[in-house]
Amino acid sequence: MELILDIWSKYLVNVVDILIVAYIFYRILLIVRGTRATQIIVGLLILIFVTVAAGILQLETLSWLLNKFWLGAVVILAVVFNDEIRLGLAKLGGKFVYANNTNANNDFLSEIVETVVAMSKSKIGGLIVLEKEMGLKNYAETGTRIDGLITQELILSIFQIKSPIHDGAIIIKSERIHSAGCVLPISSDVEDKHLGTRHRAGVGLSTVTDAVVIIISEETGNISICYEGKISFIEREEILKKLKQYYVGKSE
Repeated sequence: MELILDIWSKYLVNVVDILIVAYIFYRILLIVRGTRATQIIVGLLILIFVTVAAGILQLETLSWLLNKFWLGAVVILAVVFNDEIRLGLAKLGGKFVYANNTNANNDFLSEIVETVVAMSKSKIGGLIVLEKEMGLKNYAETGTRIDGLITQELILSIFQIKSPIHDGAIIIKSERIHSAGCVLPISSDVEDKHLGTRHRAGVGLSTVTDAVVIIISEETGNISICYEGKISFIEREEILKKLKQYYVGKSE
């Protein structure tokens, strides 16, 4: 027993320590990958290099200025990375709080795909949200509770122009339409400034949650999917493949 404790204190504890830190940094990189946070991290690394260089070269004024910056860096980073921190913590907590909504078959995805294609052909605008591990209760409460089976007829009736809730989003939870007419957060951080409110709402929600958002354009009938803050415009025959990739975690 003493031998095991001795080996642990001398060798294994350092290995475990390094592995834990490496895993934490790995998870952080997965969260910020492909987001604006990546550029900010690069900027911070440059500032760290400049700070070290200023100290070595004894540039007193620059060192004083940078040291003052680092004193308030924690607050600055908390503001700048607000969305990323909230998403990361929510994902971590979601593993323990929320049950996984994806099952082995996901037959309801086929019904959604058929509906989306029909809406696209008829140029019926729509916003469909698939809840994953993170709960969307606060967004669902902004709409009307439906709690209905996923059918093409029901979804089409919700998004008909004369429907009082057609402008909002429907939220699908546990293979049922949980709510409709829901209000989503609008993102201002989109590359294409010509995107409309539906697309900005899809990007906005996918930035702060792990939800998969399907958007059907009322003007063009184009179909797009938002996931992890990114928007992809896809062809009709690619919808199911993308949904399986984002929602189920499978690619074909």
